[in-house]
Amino acid sequence: MEIPDAVRTTVLRRMQRLDDTERAVLARAAVIGRRFDLRVLVATGASSSERVVAALERALALQLVEPDGSTPGRYAFRHALTRDIVYEEFLSGRVRPLHRRIAAELERMLREGDVALEDLAFHAWSAGDTRRGLRYNELAGDRALAQHAPDDARAYYARALSLVDLASPDYVRLTSKLRAAGG
Repeated sequence: MEIPDAVRTTVLRRMQRLDDTERAVLARAAVIGRRFDLRVLVATGASSSERVVAALERALALQLVEPDGSTPGRYAFRHALTRDIVYEEFLSGRVRPLHRRIAAELERMLREGDVALEDLAFHAWSAGDTRRGLRYNELAGDRALAQHAPDDARAYYARALSLVDLASPDYVRLTSKLRAAGG
């Protein structure tokens, strides 16, 4: 979707009012997604939790982010376009390593039962992590299919397929699952 120039200009003007560390925190949040958890944001960066919280408070004041519901420590970009602009403007070329760190943290949190499998699947795939991307996207596809969400299942299986060789057993298995999901 094309982002209107007026929206882009407004967001970038607000971003200019942030210092370099605050912009880096917001850029990392954009990699995590429209909604993000403070714990993941702190664990995947080099700034102290106090500095991250201060950056989020500044972003709140500039109406770039907002608290996400009633769960403490959860935030969201005020609009999906805000997140898209931050992602595009400030992250060219640095995205994969950030996705890799986010996926590692989400994988750790998954063992504690405290994270959505779908988020982990996305970040592992975005990181280009073949092993984890394949595993978690296939699991997310299986879960989506079991929950009668064939469109979601097809998306996860397609991501997993993008990571495997055509002649591999993984390809054959995933193609079969994709067909079963109506793809």
